[in-house]
Amino acid sequence: MKKRSDGRYQLSIMVGYNDNGTPKRKVVYGATQKEVNEKANTLRMQSSMGLRLDNNITVGEWADTWFDSYKSGVGYNSRRMYRGILDKYIIPTFGLRKLKDIKTAHLQKIVNDNADKPRAMEQFKLTTSQLFKQAIANDIVFKNPTDGVILPKAQKKQTKRALTADETKHIALLKLDLKTKFLVYLLMYTGMRKGEALALSRSDVDFDSGEITVNKSLLFMKNKSEIKMNPKTEAGTRTIPILEPLKPILRDYLASVKSEQLFTTKGGELFTVTAYRRIWEKFTRTMETKEITAHIFRHNFATTLYYAGVDVKTAQAILGHKSVTVTLGIYTHLDSKKKTEAAAKLNEYVSTLD
Repeated sequence: MKKRSDGRYQLSIMVGYNDNGTPKRKVVYGATQKEVNEKANTLRMQSSMGLRLDNNITVGEWADTWFDSYKSGVGYNSRRMYRGILDKYIIPTFGLRKLKDIKTAHLQKIVNDNADKPRAMEQFKLTTSQLFKQAIANDIVFKNPTDGVILPKAQKKQTKRALTADETKHIALLKLDLKTKFLVYLLMYTGMRKGEALALSRSDVDFDSGEITVNKSLLFMKNKSEIKMNPKTEAGTRTIPILEPLKPILRDYLASVKSEQLFTTKGGELFTVTAYRRIWEKFTRTMETKEITAHIFRHNFATTLYYAGVDVKTAQAILGHKSVTVTLGIYTHLDSKKKTEAAAKLNEYVSTLD
């Protein structure tokens, strides 16, 4: 290992053989000897796997290598997102070009041409940035062109809403089959995420303690599904009180199903995305609206906690928010709304005084 005049260390290692049979070498650099050795070990491992890691590697070649080597351990939805961005934006546009030739302007053009897709462009920048960061770590390129990319101005997110008073009354009067009614009431009176509700099993329900345990989630993979233990975050593992309006429908439903899993298809398999859509569309047709989503019920439950006077830390625990900031955001918004309503009532009252 050699120390350079700029203070960095360098090491030349063999990474294979050239076409004429002579050893092929590559120099790795680092601020410390430890960093150089780590890079060298990674490079040797990748070389032994037959990966091409020279400065002439194309974007398409590196994209596939990066995805297989660095994204094999991420979750299904994340892998699907990365693969989708690679296949839709990166490889078709730059696949045959050398990785080292990609400039910020090339990436910015993709972003500008798709300015009406702000979320997709966020994912594009994230994917491209990680792609180049690993290329830098492998000494294929020395600069990340993503750093200078400017994303389109984010569109204002639609304000999350709770159920209206009329919607709540309407739901209570609906004539639904038992499974559909149970799913609706479960979401409305527990605030669970859709996947958490669909993953529930009989053993998660404890009438003696009056609680439902949430410790897993149903993950949809195209039209297949699997149970993922430990939900979205550590805070997702929690217990939720069984509220009185839910108890009778919960007892009836438990008596009607024989399986351990509470939501299954007619064949006894885990719910698929098709099975879920079928049951949800049945509900929205009966409600005569397509506006109501499972997440509206979750936000509605958060609103219920606020108006019931449940403190923010307890609400965070019941809702399974990773950060109290999320819960505080809901509570602060509702607090502001409550003050506005109070001011309107006060103005209405004082205007009647002499």
